[in-house]
Amino acid sequence: MLAVVAGYTALFAFGSSLADAERLERHQRLVNQIRNGLSTGELSLPLPQGFGVQVALVPADSRDESPTLRLIDGSYWLASRSTLPSLASSNALLEVRQNITASIQSQRRDQLLLIAAAGMSLLLVSLLFRVVLWRGLITPLRSLADELSSLSADSLGQRTLDPDGQSQELQPIVEAFNQLQSRLAEAWQRERRFVDGVAHELRTPITVISGHAQSLQAELPEASPAKVALIAAEAERLGELVTVMLDLARSDAGRLTLELESLDPELVVLDAYERLQSLAPARLRLAPPFEAEMPRIKADAERLQQCLAALVDNALGYSVGTVQLAVSASDDSVTLHVRDQGPGIPEGERAQVLERFVRGSTSIGTRGSGIGLATVKLLMEAMQGELRIGDAPEAGADLQLRFKILAPPPAP
Repeated sequence: MLAVVAGYTALFAFGSSLADAERLERHQRLVNQIRNGLSTGELSLPLPQGFGVQVALVPADSRDESPTLRLIDGSYWLASRSTLPSLASSNALLEVRQNITASIQSQRRDQLLLIAAAGMSLLLVSLLFRVVLWRGLITPLRSLADELSSLSADSLGQRTLDPDGQSQELQPIVEAFNQLQSRLAEAWQRERRFVDGVAHELRTPITVISGHAQSLQAELPEASPAKVALIAAEAERLGELVTVMLDLARSDAGRLTLELESLDPELVVLDAYERLQSLAPARLRLAPPFEAEMPRIKADAERLQQCLAALVDNALGYSVGTVQLAVSASDDSVTLHVRDQGPGIPEGERAQVLERFVRGSTSIGTRGSGIGLATVKLLMEAMQGELRIGDAPEAGADLQLRFKILAPPPAP
């Protein structure tokens, strides 16, 4: 587009210069013809009117002038002064004026036509450029962006972009991205194998430590059971961490297995309450039963108990009041609640604490690995459910396991 503008600008300037040079040449020929006619006697002053030419003698004290453009009474005149040999003794100069108004107007019309043509050309070029830009750059970039958006960490290296399907300008970028994706996939696979291997290798010694600690609790004198109990508790905690790490590794590798079945939510919560009551008998509470008939949900019973146990353990660790297990239902979903009376989770941190190895600001001063909620989120997504964080009715956090309704409740 800049080349088009520059071309028309050069053409405009060249046309103007050429017209000026042509007018000067014609005027000079006219002056020479008049001088020759006056010298030979073929012409005499004053010349007849109506030819657009005025010739007069001016005092010799006036200097010679090359042709100059003058505007007189709205008309353009090209005037020049020169000496005439036959008038050398009279100290006079010959002044010739040529009316070039028609030539100037014709030049300006041509210039306006050139400007109009330039404008149309710029418009046409801009439209063509827009089409070329849209088809050659914007559309391929959008297509490439859609392909990149469809990639995920789990599919790295399994799906590469086709360079031949891209424009020539984007092919080097696509090839470089495929190479980067291959390197990332290789590193990701190494990390998965490492975590999976370490978790499996740790499981056996942890089981041995835990078993021997339980045996020692029954055999050692009364002064030692507290220390052995600590060893047993830490071994159990380490075993739980290994289990979580295995779940994460299996999920990342696409090997997490589930046994989905139809479950009664109220029985699930009651079972969790009976299992976990021994952790804090004075704090763990079970909410009253749901008033209406409770719809059923589809989930893995053991994995769902694992999720509830993780949420209850979280609530007991981050609060000092009671922890309540409850069930609620809406038109399209069933929600299992774990409510505490702690400081809660700030709304701005709720999405972050669901990520791996991230802990909220309210967890300062407490023990934790930062993978409990991440594991619950992972398991809920595998069961086509959702983990949500809300506010409990009487302050604190409300951790919610939400499922779609499997079937409507039976008619009364």
